[in-house]
Amino acid sequence: MLGFLGRNGSGKTTLFRCLNGLLRPMKGKVYLDGQDISTLKPNQIANLTALVPQGAQTVFPLYVLDMILLGEGCHLKAWESPTAESEDKAIEMAAEIGIEHLLWKQFDRLSGGEQQLVLIARALMQSAPILLLDEPTSHLDFTNQHMVMNLICSLVITKGVTTVITAHDPNIVLHYCDDVMMLKDGKILAAGPVADILTDENLKLLYGDGIAMQQTSSCQVVVPAK
Repeated sequence: MLGFLGRNGSGKTTLFRCLNGLLRPMKGKVYLDGQDISTLKPNQIANLTALVPQGAQTVFPLYVLDMILLGEGCHLKAWESPTAESEDKAIEMAAEIGIEHLLWKQFDRLSGGEQQLVLIARALMQSAPILLLDEPTSHLDFTNQHMVMNLICSLVITKGVTTVITAHDPNIVLHYCDDVMMLKDGKILAAGPVADILTDENLKLLYGDGIAMQQTSSCQVVVPAK
C-alpha cells in the first residue's frame, strides 16, 4: 500500500486523476501494467484501476446492491445488464465487507462510513489489480477511520491488490502504508518505505515546524511539535 501525503493544493488529487486517466499529464507518461494509459480506452483503464472517491452522490435512489453492481459496468457491453451470477458476486462481496444487512437500503440514506464501505465494495466488483482510494477516511469518526483502514489492509493481503491512498493525516500513512510519497507544490519531496521517509526532517520540510515524530511506549505517532 502506497500513501500520498501533502498539504492542500500539493497535487495529490491531480496525480490521482492522472493515474486513472481522468486527466492527461502535461508532460511525462503514465503506465498501467506496462501499458501507456493514453493508448487505453476508458473500459480498459477501468479493468486495471478501480477508484474509491471521497464520496458519491446518486441522481436516483439506488439500493446498495445496485451501487455495488455498478462496478460491473466496465465488463458489460452496451445495454447489457448484470447477470444473476454478478448479483450473487455482489452479495458475497457485501458479506465479505460486512454490509450485507445494507443491501436493500437506499445508498443516499446511509451514514458516511457505510457509504464508504459500499464504494469500496463497488470498486472491488471491477476486479481490477490496482485500487485507488481518495481520502478513504475523510468525514469518518475515529472508530470508522480505523475500521476502513483495517479492511483495506486485509483486502491488500487477501486479494493481492496494489493500493494507493491519499491522506491528510500522516498517522494513517504511518500505521497502515508500506510506502509513502510526499508531495509539495506539485513535486515529489520524498518517496520510499514509510520507516525511512517519515522522519522529523521530512515532516518539517512538508508541513513546517509545527509537527514532529514522537515515540510512545508502544508505537510512533506524528504529533504537533511543542
